[in-house]
Amino acid sequence: MKSIDTLLSLKTLAATLAGIGLFAGALGQANALEANLLGTPDDGMVCRSGYTGGLTGAAFKCSKTVDITLVLECNSPAYPTYVVRAPGSVGTPDGKDICTRNGVVVTSTDDISKLVRGKDYEFAQVNQTTITTRTNNQDQAEANALGLNAAEVDTVASPASIQLNGGVGSKDNARVTLTHYTFAIKTGGIIGGQLPQLR
Repeated sequence: MKSIDTLLSLKTLAATLAGIGLFAGALGQANALEANLLGTPDDGMVCRSGYTGGLTGAAFKCSKTVDITLVLECNSPAYPTYVVRAPGSVGTPDGKDICTRNGVVVTSTDDISKLVRGKDYEFAQVNQTTITTRTNNQDQAEANALGLNAAEVDTVASPASIQLNGGVGSKDNARVTLTHYTFAIKTGGIIGGQLPQLR
């Protein structure tokens, strides 16, 4: 018959071995949990606030759009006088504004059906130089807002869309959609406020 001391020693040994096994298991799990630091390649890239990411072929682009409104102008010196045309007027039932040559005097509701386009008048248009200037100004303003230089933002203008009677007093204007592009940034860091995650 085993002594009480021997039985106690065997129980102590068994408990110790069981404890070592549990500790080793916990240690193995702890080693399996690694800190996932943000801003590393496996986190990928993200777009800045307000920008939407998308693939164009194999290229990931960050973009956002804004609309600007432009007045129409008489771009040709041959037709210098701007005339706001009212909707329903004879000759321009849609109310499209015109630019008349010197000597042609009409009001917003006069019948111009006898006038010849290209001889007596032309339709008012957006000045392409104005579009370029506004696009460049918006590009610089966007770069400033993001704390970037102008080379880090690209801004592309869509063709102008004429808005009949869209301005003050039924004067026509135009809408141009500008699309800003900028590079994606690393996750974390610039976005900030995020702690490493365990995975």
